[in-house]
Amino acid sequence: MEKESNNKTGLRRHHFFSAFNSIPDAMVVTDINRRIISVNSAFVKLFGYKRGEVKGKETSLLYSSEQDFSDAGEARFNPDSDVKAEVYEVLYRRKNGEIFPAESVGSVVKDDDGETIGYLAAIKDLTREKRRSEEISLLTKRLRLVAAIVANEEKDFEAKMKNALKLTTDLLGFEIGIVSRVEGGTYTIHQYYPETADLEVGMQFDLRETYCSITLKADDVVCINEMKTSPHNAHPCYTKFSLESYIGVPLIVDEEAIGTINFSSSKPRKEPLGQADEDMVRLLGQWLSSEFEKQAYQNELKKSRDRFRLISHNTADLVCLHEPDGTYEYVSPSVKKILGYTEDELLGTTPYELFHPDDLQKIQKESHERALKGEQVHHVHYRIKRKDGEYIWFETATEPILNEEGEVANLQTSSREITDRKKLEKLLKDTNKLASVGGWELDIRTQELFFTDEVYRIHELPLRTKLSVEEAINFYAEEDRPAITEAVNYAIQTGEGYDLELTLVTAKGNRKWVRAIGKTQVDEKGEAYKLYGVFQDLSKRKLMEDQLKEKNEKLEQLLKATNDINAIIGHDLKSPLNTIIGFSDLSVKALEEGTFEAEKFKKFLNLIYTSSKGMSTTLDDLLKWSRLQTGDLNLDITSIDIKRVGRHLSDFYQASLSNKELKMEFDFGEHSQIRADESMITTMIRNLISNAIKFSNEKGEITVRLEKSRDDWVLTVQDEGVGMTDEVKRDLFSPLDHPSEYGTKNEKGTGLGLKVTEKLVKLHGGRVEVESEVGKGTRFKLYFPNDLSPE
Repeated sequence: MEKESNNKTGLRRHHFFSAFNSIPDAMVVTDINRRIISVNSAFVKLFGYKRGEVKGKETSLLYSSEQDFSDAGEARFNPDSDVKAEVYEVLYRRKNGEIFPAESVGSVVKDDDGETIGYLAAIKDLTREKRRSEEISLLTKRLRLVAAIVANEEKDFEAKMKNALKLTTDLLGFEIGIVSRVEGGTYTIHQYYPETADLEVGMQFDLRETYCSITLKADDVVCINEMKTSPHNAHPCYTKFSLESYIGVPLIVDEEAIGTINFSSSKPRKEPLGQADEDMVRLLGQWLSSEFEKQAYQNELKKSRDRFRLISHNTADLVCLHEPDGTYEYVSPSVKKILGYTEDELLGTTPYELFHPDDLQKIQKESHERALKGEQVHHVHYRIKRKDGEYIWFETATEPILNEEGEVANLQTSSREITDRKKLEKLLKDTNKLASVGGWELDIRTQELFFTDEVYRIHELPLRTKLSVEEAINFYAEEDRPAITEAVNYAIQTGEGYDLELTLVTAKGNRKWVRAIGKTQVDEKGEAYKLYGVFQDLSKRKLMEDQLKEKNEKLEQLLKATNDINAIIGHDLKSPLNTIIGFSDLSVKALEEGTFEAEKFKKFLNLIYTSSKGMSTTLDDLLKWSRLQTGDLNLDITSIDIKRVGRHLSDFYQASLSNKELKMEFDFGEHSQIRADESMITTMIRNLISNAIKFSNEKGEITVRLEKSRDDWVLTVQDEGVGMTDEVKRDLFSPLDHPSEYGTKNEKGTGLGLKVTEKLVKLHGGRVEVESEVGKGTRFKLYFPNDLSPE
């Protein structure tokens, strides 16, 4: 325990000395006899002593005199002193004997019983501060000298300037004094002395041919005692005007050089110009610069006042100037029309007498107190009483006017009547619930966002929930956020509003269609300060529109299906039907006339059979196509004997195959049972075989193959026919057209078979792929899941 306590004590002592040494001022700790116990690093640096050289020594070696040491002891460093922290100045002596001024903070150190055990002093070197003070004192004397040179009772600035040139020119012993204005590369004489000089006000020179070009480049006082021996002896001014001596300084207004004040002679200086001369000319230049700046400010202020009077006398708004407590100092003439008072009736009074009692606290807190802190206050709404006793609504902006000390000297207000707008806002609020329309408002400067109750209900948010602009925009669906963000930014920048229909995702995750309308309000400078508008729930209307659109699309599908069916009936069914009728008629006549020939009759029957079979296939495709278009065809998943289907189709197409001497092979391998809609599967295979026969050359081969992959059945129908171009392949399943090509024996089709096949395989959750090359044949592949189950 004792070891641990010693460790803690050592640690605390280490922290104390680390902190003691890090203090930037010199620190001295002494015992009750004023002998040095400890000093810090800053002390060593300030006094030049090493710690060992002063430890145990009396602090008298630090003072500049014994008297100072004695006075300090009597005043504060004695056992009876209760000084805790007294600040005083005294002269100290460094190890090298140098005397320096310092600021000291001295205090007495006492133990727990209140007995004095030593003293502590913090010492700060004041050498730099004292030197600066002396410089300021010297500068003040020179400033008084300049003031004496330029001061006179003349109020006219030009007269003061002439007097300054005369006195300074004579004092310095120069021949000519000039105040110039410089713009671009042109040097213009603004004033000069003496009047006998061969100069005129307004006379201009090339700046490069004047010594002022040197002055402006130096950006400070330039002194030339003898140009002949100076580094500037090749300057064009010396060559042209032979001026030997010169002193000048730039005139600076708003950090830009506007000209110079300069003095020159044709003879070199007998007595060189000194630092005092430079300082005097520099101060004179500063005075002239400030006068020019003041003159420019006064001119601008006059223009501003003239503009203010023009605006305030012609504006429909009420423009006022107030004392800090609100008392009217100026009231624009529009007050008569707006409030019914004359200007004189309000001057010297306070608007607090006119404010509605319920709005007093709001005006005080939101406007007056903030303006007195130097803040600009924009657009506070409140009620104010007219002379006839009626209260009207005001919207007021307040701008503090500061004096040179940065204090609020006056308050300028600009107010406009918004009574009609307030009535409309109330009317809008009353109708919000009826129309699912809410209002919103954004203060652009403070970014404060306000929602009416209906807008909160549309968002499915608790009333009065505080939202930032970013949080409000994030309620829009992700795909619509760029549009609303761009619209808001554009409205703020240009003052133009927006009207958008977008998707909103509510706080509860529900998607709604909303209409967002935004308008802007601009201030007297034309800058947008407020964005406001309405927010409407369009979900019901959008639902009705979607339902109507869906019904229209179905009607269009039905109409198109009807037109397609009519076209097929009018052409593709009429042709085989005419064949059947024609050959049936020929057969009947041959029987009646006794000219019947068995071979010819067989040919007629074969044609009638082929046409009937084609009509049957076309009618089946038409029926399925029509039901697909109207969504009236549903899957009936059962277990199918696929080999039986193959045998049936082989028999069905026997005559068509024989007609072209084609060979067709069914390769289902070991697969005999699949799960699918049997009628649809049969139709799909039949349509692909029919297509293969149509485009096969005589004596070709057709293969129908069934394979099983991990997830799908793959049914392939391949021929060795004419093949297809890429363009024909691209339009095979087009929803807009039903392209039909003639077969190798001019067979005509409807173009529906392949589209029906594509729709049917998609109903099974599958797809169709086509591979074809002109002259080499075509391969159709149907993919459909191998795990289909009844719905």
